Amino acid sequence: MCYNFNNKAVDLKKATSDFNAEEVGHNFELKGNITAFSKPTVPEIPTIVNHNGIVLMNTFWGTIKNPDAATKGKNLQSEKTYTFYKKINNNRCLIPASSYYEHKTVYKEGKKTPLKVKHEMFWKDKLQFYIAGFYDVYPDGNIGFGLVTTLPNPVQAEIHDRMIITLDVKKGLDFLNHKPIEEFQFPMYSPDLEYINLEPEKI
Repeated sequence: MCYNFNNKAVDLKKATSDFNAEEVGHNFELKGNITAFSKPTVPEIPTIVNHNGIVLMNTFWGTIKNPDAATKGKNLQSEKTYTFYKKINNNRCLIPASSYYEHKTVYKEGKKTPLKVKHEMFWKDKLQFYIAGFYDVYPDGNIGFGLVTTLPNPVQAEIHDRMIITLDVKKGLDFLNHKPIEEFQFPMYSPDLEYINLEPEKI
């Protein structure tokens, strides 16, 4: 599943304007490659959040704090929206991103262990998009999100059997305004994706 995404090409001013978002706090930084396995001590991921209005604020990646399961609460299956996530499914946010990473499982003759080949996923002809998320409010008032996933469209299926939900501005507004999750699941909704193999030497 997606445990890395990239915001290196994101224009935060455009994101703020697209969603008429008020900036909460400051020190917004685009770190480029963001990994679910990092353990930041302060929120550091700029996110558009529907929380007391539409705001841009720094957040953590993770709805559930669990030091024994580093990725628990990082990726959320949209099919469980009304069961596992019923307490947070109306806590909507969008994470501005320029790409994300998936590892394709490749079996090679003579090897028992399959290879994991890293691919970078983009939106075709767009520099940035918005990842759909549900968020929790931590006891200290900070916000942590989980990326919402769906079944893959044909392009994503070539790489992985799940797909994070990525949106343009129009669909992003619909998501923030609590449209039913079914409107953002494949096959009802399908982003125009493309990818590059970052480790062709493995194949």
